[in-house]
Amino acid sequence: MAEDTSVSFWWILLFALLTLGIGAGAILFVGGDLLGSSAFVVAG
Repeated sequence: MAEDTSVSFWWILLFALLTLGIGAGAILFVGGDLLGSSAFVVAG
């Protein structure tokens, strides 16, 4: 019997939120500014 290997939308959403949270935490931890960092990423 074949297994269902599709990834649930909720797992993708959870992973994205965790990744963004960890990224924001890392920026704040090193003393950066979230708004300045996001503007840099968008402009880059």
